[in-house]
Amino acid sequence: GERALTFSIGVLITAGTVLYCLYTAPGLALLPLTLIKSAPKVSAPQLHASASSELAQNRERQRQLERRNEGREGGLDSRDRRELEQLVREERTLVRRERLASEREGEGHNIFYRAYLTLCAIFRPLKLVFGLLLLVISLVVFASMLITCIDKLKNSVCGRHCGYLLGHTQIFNPINWLFTFTSRVFPVDYILFLLLTLLFFTSSVIGIASIGIRFLWVTLFKIRSGKTSPNALLMATVMLTLMTLALNYALSMIVAPQYATFGPQTFCDRPSGRPDAQPDCSNHHKAVRPCSERSDNPLANLVCTPSVASTFLNRITVNFPFLGVVDFWAQFAFLGIFVLVFVVMLFRVPKMDEQQMDEDLREEEEEGLLASTGRRFGATWQDITGKAKGVKRSDYGTVSGEGAGAGAGESAGSRAG
Repeated sequence: GERALTFSIGVLITAGTVLYCLYTAPGLALLPLTLIKSAPKVSAPQLHASASSELAQNRERQRQLERRNEGREGGLDSRDRRELEQLVREERTLVRRERLASEREGEGHNIFYRAYLTLCAIFRPLKLVFGLLLLVISLVVFASMLITCIDKLKNSVCGRHCGYLLGHTQIFNPINWLFTFTSRVFPVDYILFLLLTLLFFTSSVIGIASIGIRFLWVTLFKIRSGKTSPNALLMATVMLTLMTLALNYALSMIVAPQYATFGPQTFCDRPSGRPDAQPDCSNHHKAVRPCSERSDNPLANLVCTPSVASTFLNRITVNFPFLGVVDFWAQFAFLGIFVLVFVVMLFRVPKMDEQQMDEDLREEEEEGLLASTGRRFGATWQDITGKAKGVKRSDYGTVSGEGAGAGAGESAGSRAG
């Protein structure tokens, strides 16, 4: 039973590692660069000005077409009619854009929303500083992962036969050193480790939101604010669950293996005077060694206690070396994807996705019309017939009214006669 459970968790971790490489790696590169390089769509005044200018040109062109064909028999010719229809469609799109820009500027909202927009504009420099800080942290994490992978590749105790387990770190790892150093002041190391975990989890969410849910090159679902389908939310939740399992392996075995295994534990590497006595390092501080998986001193095995997570992950890689090998080499794929996305986004100028914005605005308008229609009594029949009960339309009743008047005149004449 224990071996079956170990195998099941190992398979889930390996499946999550694939998603972890495809989504967390791009998200880790996109998160700081998105804060630093904002897309033009956030500039509401610029969007409002451009939409108003294009709308004025569009309506002027419509007036030109109408004046040119004024008084013409048969109305507009086919070419002008097609152009006018295209201009009308563009006009609706531009009106939606102008309304969106007005909403982003705070028009039609209460004072609290306008105050929120003002605060966002004021704290824009802090957003830039926070993005630069996240960029430095992401690069340090990348360097730590690369160092650990090289260390495992060169100094593993058994290589691919045990999933590249590392007896003790032989190359300086900055994340390991930072956690071990801050562990002297409780609970600073716990807070930093929590923030690092949140960074990876947030990167996973950013990756899913940016890339979408895909199968190969086919986009199945898109993650959009307030417009995500329930199926997409369900699949995204399952993917995040699998990626969380993969994060356990990455944080414990790659990012900070020494700290995740033994934390700040140390032992005294000196012989004891008696077999039942502990060695004394009170006057020999240089003999204090950090705990590691493989130590020449047998006393270290009695003093050092590995974490439960690292013990379970080591059991998976030892009992099923294939899973450990796949998880280990997937970290190089993670680093490669991170570098690729980082370089591309570093030199790419962010652009406003006008097509997606127009699609979102069209869906919002349709949802608003459906909602207002659903609130009316008998909306289904009225929408089908195009008529409302008790309402007289100007284009109906003209002939019937004249007929009614004529009938009334004839009856009055007959009575007079």
